[in-house]
Amino acid sequence: MIVLGLDTTGADCSACVLRGETVLAYMSEPIGRGHAERLAPMVVEVLAAAGLSPNDIDRIAVCTGPGSFTGLRVALSFAKGFALPRQTPVLGFDALIIAAAVSKNSGAITVYRDVKRGQVFAARYQNAKTDAAPAAMTMDDAVRLSGVDSLIESKTADVRVMATLALTADPADYPANPLYARAPDAKLPGGKAPSAQSL
Repeated sequence: MIVLGLDTTGADCSACVLRGETVLAYMSEPIGRGHAERLAPMVVEVLAAAGLSPNDIDRIAVCTGPGSFTGLRVALSFAKGFALPRQTPVLGFDALIIAAAVSKNSGAITVYRDVKRGQVFAARYQNAKTDAAPAAMTMDDAVRLSGVDSLIESKTADVRVMATLALTADPADYPANPLYARAPDAKLPGGKAPSAQSL
């Protein structure tokens, strides 16, 4: 199985291609801003480096956040647009579960990501699985949530690890719905805030 991995949730713009667990191509650039301009050319570059065409991709794995409204939409919109004509499954993984998988900790751990303004998103994991989705809270709350568990910070999302998770995951269990750090300033007609389904 060939998986394309994408992430634009933070300062980095990242893409990779895996065949099975073998990384065929990988790029990650700390660009800060400009993900929308850089992602598509980056995908072209990793596909070329892997010697593949878009039609060779069996699955797309995309990081769903937490992150800014604009940043999340870049990779999510690209993934869904890329997948639509080919009916390629798109799987979404939040940055916290990716960090939990990286840790390879067999015990319970709590993973958090700083989303600024005094808030973090956090969740507890056992073998990279959780019973509760990441939730916004203060750092003090995250420490209390962790209890005696290890507390790990998710600073970046490794697209190679995420793509590996997508190899065996059921697409129905990992919908590509954005996990916004906070409600966007932009509003839809009628003053409504965009929802995860409005992508």
